[in-house]
Amino acid sequence: MLSTSSTCNCVISFPKMASDYKGKAIVLMGVSGAGKSTIGEMLGRAVHGRFLDADDYHSESNKEKMKNGIPLSEEDRVPWLEALRNTLRRGLGDKETLVLACSALKKRYREILRSADPNYEPGSYASIVKFVLLDVGAEMLAARLVKRAAEGKHFMPAKLLQTQLDLLQIDEAEGILKVDATMDPDTILKTIQTYVI
Repeated sequence: MLSTSSTCNCVISFPKMASDYKGKAIVLMGVSGAGKSTIGEMLGRAVHGRFLDADDYHSESNKEKMKNGIPLSEEDRVPWLEALRNTLRRGLGDKETLVLACSALKKRYREILRSADPNYEPGSYASIVKFVLLDVGAEMLAARLVKRAAEGKHFMPAKLLQTQLDLLQIDEAEGILKVDATMDPDTILKTIQTYVI
């Protein structure tokens, strides 16, 4: 289970950017129900950037699997992540500021997204694609997912939450900003802007 603290557990120094691209990409990551889409839309507006929701890039077969409580396989996830990487790369090439809401639970998945920076050297973590983990305890996540499902707002059922929590892996060397996502949205937004923008 993820730990949740009342303060921001922040990693302030990010790896040096290794690209000539003038664009910027911020990935709001975490398990389903962490608030990625809500905060992502707010952050996109705040930075005058383009908000992308990774859920919009899932194939219909992926959505159907999740809706039926079937966890996605690596074969399901990789093409989805590659499509997201390609979208980020195009936006960065156009010097856009992009905000992506994406679970990005495994380091391997984040490496695919980091490679949207064409100058990225795998394993260096020095990319213009930055990550922010929205951290919420399992009980609150489950409550949010049940509420969202009851409102018909998402295809992800609460019973897949533990699968996502089990997949989540963070390496401290990655320099990922971890934010307590139980705070009010404006505070979360200000925290991200302080340390990442």
